Amino acid sequence: MPGSRIGLNRRVATSLIFLILFSLLVVQPGFLSPNPRDEPHPKRTRDVRLVSPNPNSSAKLWPFTSRHKQYDSLTLPINVVVEGPASRVVSELRHRRGAQWNNDSNEWQGVASDEETAGVGKGAVEWHNTTGAVRYTYVQAPGPRGGWMTETAQLHDGAYFGSRYHLRLYEGGKGNGTWTAIQAHHEYFDWFRLRHTVGSLEKAQYHLDGQYYGKWYVDGVSRQRYANGGIIDSNGWVSVVDLRPKAEMGPVPGALIAVLLLGSINLRDSMEDTIRDLASRLTRETVQRGIAFSVSLFGLPLFVRSASIAVETTVPSVPIKAIAGVGYLVLGLGLPLAAVSLPNGRQSTDWFAVAILALGLGFLFDYRSIGVNVLPIAVVLHRLAVLGVVGVLAVGGSYQETDGRWNTLVQAGIVMWIAVLVWPLFDAF
Repeated sequence: MPGSRIGLNRRVATSLIFLILFSLLVVQPGFLSPNPRDEPHPKRTRDVRLVSPNPNSSAKLWPFTSRHKQYDSLTLPINVVVEGPASRVVSELRHRRGAQWNNDSNEWQGVASDEETAGVGKGAVEWHNTTGAVRYTYVQAPGPRGGWMTETAQLHDGAYFGSRYHLRLYEGGKGNGTWTAIQAHHEYFDWFRLRHTVGSLEKAQYHLDGQYYGKWYVDGVSRQRYANGGIIDSNGWVSVVDLRPKAEMGPVPGALIAVLLLGSINLRDSMEDTIRDLASRLTRETVQRGIAFSVSLFGLPLFVRSASIAVETTVPSVPIKAIAGVGYLVLGLGLPLAAVSLPNGRQSTDWFAVAILALGLGFLFDYRSIGVNVLPIAVVLHRLAVLGVVGVLAVGGSYQETDGRWNTLVQAGIVMWIAVLVWPLFDAF
């Protein structure tokens, strides 16, 4: 009997390994295929469509961003244009109650510093300077104002390790024809990819529009067709913000008070019922382990997210990469250790179900806590693979008393776990 069970476990493990490898080939063909950017005839300026962001400027814009100084590596479309310089855009987004525009110095008086605006989770919209991967765009203009250019500035509203609205600003034109093209997107930090994943462009565009509607320094907000849609949820219509001339601007009205109504859903009772139902299916000797296992898998994603945001906002001197590294180690080691060490009692089906449900709910609540409602299909498939591998490790852990801690199924699960950790690190989207 033990020999037949080991043989069955090996067949199951082999099947799962082939399933994971097949998923990698389907979802990530870049592992075995050459880079699609290596084309024999890259696009030139005459092959792409340029737009005129400002009627008073002869400078034209390629309405996309790009990873490299070439059109074939485009990433996201430009979705907002402000008729004015980037310095004014940054100042107006970051100004606070009681601030005033000084015509002599061309800047706001009474603007809060980064330290004062770095707090998150308070409900108010708070833009502050940030960093991100370099993205280029192309501006057709004579002299040094033309050619490939990097971001003039970057702003974000939210938490780096949670979800945030991220803006990349590109300034073009000159004089009265100066304009600022903005690539706005909503993104969240993915602990398996160790970088941000873009979830929506439209959500960020509406969010940024709302910063200008009804403002005393804005003449109007309209939409223009740039025909650069089709990426994620973008539709090719760009928001165009017309600012009032600075000479017409006076003190900021004192009634700029933002009030946010926070709502919450109490899910504690339903979660307790779910855990209690699962625990009742286990034998009495394994009830405590089952509860500990469920809480561990459910709580790890939430703990890593909340702890990283807390450190980011309360101790700004800690490097972002250091926080990300510690969080990645906690998640990458904590999940398999919990799956291998806590299950026992040989109820393999129950432990597999507990692992899938508890960790799945942990991922779900993690995304809900940062306001992410839509995920790319590649991310969904990867998380399903993670659930399956943790389930395999839990089944292997349940046989540790009879087959040893490092039995065949655990060894196969560890190999697959390394695979699902490496998979998203090579993801380029």
